[in-house]
Amino acid sequence: MPKLLLTKRNIDSKKHIPLVEKGQVDYFDEELKGLLLRVGKSSKVFYVQIDVKDAVTSKFKTVKEKIGAYGEYTPEQARAKAPDIIRRIREGGTAEVKPPTLQMMYDRYLKDKKLTDGTLLIYKGYIPRLFESWLTLPLNLLEKALAPEIVIDKYQHIHGNNGPSAANNSFKCLQAIINYAEILYPQFIGKNPIRVLSRAEMWARIEPREECLEPNQFKIFADALLTCTPAHRDCYMLALYHGIRPQEAYSLKWENVDFDRERITLVHETQTSKRTYTVPMSRQSKQILARRKEAASEGQDHVFPKQGARNKHDHLILRSDDIKRRTGLDLTVHALRSSFITTGERLRLRRQDINILTGHADQTVTGRHYVRLTPDDMKPVLQAIANEIERLMVDGVGEKIV
Repeated sequence: MPKLLLTKRNIDSKKHIPLVEKGQVDYFDEELKGLLLRVGKSSKVFYVQIDVKDAVTSKFKTVKEKIGAYGEYTPEQARAKAPDIIRRIREGGTAEVKPPTLQMMYDRYLKDKKLTDGTLLIYKGYIPRLFESWLTLPLNLLEKALAPEIVIDKYQHIHGNNGPSAANNSFKCLQAIINYAEILYPQFIGKNPIRVLSRAEMWARIEPREECLEPNQFKIFADALLTCTPAHRDCYMLALYHGIRPQEAYSLKWENVDFDRERITLVHETQTSKRTYTVPMSRQSKQILARRKEAASEGQDHVFPKQGARNKHDHLILRSDDIKRRTGLDLTVHALRSSFITTGERLRLRRQDINILTGHADQTVTGRHYVRLTPDDMKPVLQAIANEIERLMVDGVGEKIV
């Protein structure tokens, strides 16, 4: 742990106290023992850190308390305030800052972090719904309240009821929020209780998705959709007829639908990137979008708006447990994408064309530099797949009519 006289000149100097690319570095003041400056990727914050003897165990423990960010406090102001904090901590006084709740940290995390719309949707979809009872906990009680057995039991419960991906993703989100809280409020959090899943090697290994609708299941699927709301049914059908990712279907906005040119622009977002790709409409998808447009209310942004008051999003959500319950088939929503791709392969269509329609990035030299196929070029391929899907849903398995 580096020591340095914490002056304005040294703190501003990139040579003496540079910002870090990863993690954080503590610089302890040479003049006042217990005063430090914590430096991160974009912040410099004054803290007090001392070792105090626990009255119960007679063991020493490290206690940290935040003074404030550099800029809000000058080094002189931080040095003047630190002795009072040190004295209070040694006397067993409580911190001046009231520990925020996990709900407050969740709200701040979403506000402070620059998350893509897709990542934001994941956080909003998992945290309030799966950890409602935990969000009221103040940070200083997390480690005690979320004992290892409680965290593991909750993880296994979500794994069993919502699937391994939901268990992994929800707890990864929660772990990131508490990690951020640990940086902002180190005086309240000794360790992140979610890390027990790594130590216990509990994270589920997610195998590549291989499920898709078999030819004899398309009609079962189509008949089951009659129990859905019209908006949900059309959203499922659009996802199947285009082989697009579930999020690309239900987050589609009218601004990305071009009826005149018969094109749809789809937004594919991950935690690290955001890109778009444009596909043609098939006869079937144009009919679906025309129905949605006729049913749309004035000023409605999304093609598939939310259908219930409990939905916290502006659009509806497609859920794997819903599709399994309605169809009786062991399928995820993503299986509709696999079904589209498999149908194209059964028709002996070029995999390169199928990849373009489904937004798969072609990293080959030819794909990156030479292929310049337009949506109009892709329309016959899309229509051939959509026609076969429609045939299987209407007539079931039978002899193809060429």
